[in-house]
Amino acid sequence: MDKFVLYLIGSFFVIGAIDYITGNHLKLGGKFEEGIKTMGALGLGMIGILSLAPIFTNFLSAEIIPIFRVFHLDPSIVPAALLAVDMGGYQMANELALTEEMGAFSGIIIASTLGATISFSIPVALGMLSKEDEKYFSKGVLVGIISIPIGCLAAGLWQKININILVWNLVPIFVFAIILGAGLLKAPHVFIKVFNVFGKLIMSLSTVGLLLQGIDVIFGERIVSGLAPLSESTVVVAKIAFVLGGAYPMLAFINRIFKNSFKEIGEKFGINSVSVAGILGSLASNLLVFGTFKEMNPKGKVVCTAFGVSGAFVFGGQFGFVSGVAPEMLGAFIISKLTAGIISILLAAWLYDREIKEFSLKENGGISNEYQG
Repeated sequence: MDKFVLYLIGSFFVIGAIDYITGNHLKLGGKFEEGIKTMGALGLGMIGILSLAPIFTNFLSAEIIPIFRVFHLDPSIVPAALLAVDMGGYQMANELALTEEMGAFSGIIIASTLGATISFSIPVALGMLSKEDEKYFSKGVLVGIISIPIGCLAAGLWQKININILVWNLVPIFVFAIILGAGLLKAPHVFIKVFNVFGKLIMSLSTVGLLLQGIDVIFGERIVSGLAPLSESTVVVAKIAFVLGGAYPMLAFINRIFKNSFKEIGEKFGINSVSVAGILGSLASNLLVFGTFKEMNPKGKVVCTAFGVSGAFVFGGQFGFVSGVAPEMLGAFIISKLTAGIISILLAAWLYDREIKEFSLKENGGISNEYQG
């Protein structure tokens, strides 16, 4: 599966590049360009935090490893649960892991799902959405987070990790997910503020790391020792952009071929065409969901958010990152994303319909404007 998907994306990379050169007649050259142009935004968000990763790892190893050894837990799950795979989560998890197997599992699987949700999806989305849409977003995040541990379990079984070790190390992830879900349900405004602060902190640290690397490159002065080499992070960013240069044309082609089928599926689930497109777009980046959130119907907002939390980036930037640092983990990565993503869609749709029915019974058949759409 690993090489098949990578080669498929690579094929569309070549097709997109040729179409770009020859005048974009297939309408794939523009998507190729769009993918390559992400290099700048990726560099701004990733180079700094990847540069600082060794420093944070040294601090965490001194504080966390002794505590986790007592409970026979792998300390790699801590940075992986808080940081996205491509925002330092992979590097820190691998450095802290007690075994290479758990380092790969935490750094790729947990960091690409729960870590990406905490450090990227929630803070970024809240900066893009209106106040009136936050209630739909909170419900979707709740469902998406609940689905994440199930996807992690499926990936661990695919990776053939010892079932006892796998389940024991997933217990804190299940508990963390339950706490987050309950918090978003019972006190959404408090948790939203916390996520916003955390997201701004991560971006600030990334900018500091970028600043330190810039001073070293331009002035030849290394202010802080222990920074990761600039070459490592820039190569990672370039690889992701190349993969996106193939993934974007591939998704555009799939959407073009199966457009009518997707519309029919959307009608069966009770979500509009924009919502269906949002789910498909999430395969590359959930930013496509939050950018078109206002155009979705209420049920679509909840369903798309749920998938955007648990199943996003499976063929996007994260795929590009994993293919560059640990291509042997692509199978487990895809399994975790799609398992959690599909479950989140079904669960979000079911819970939404159930909530409408309960509300209808209370109102003697009337449905409020909140649920119309």
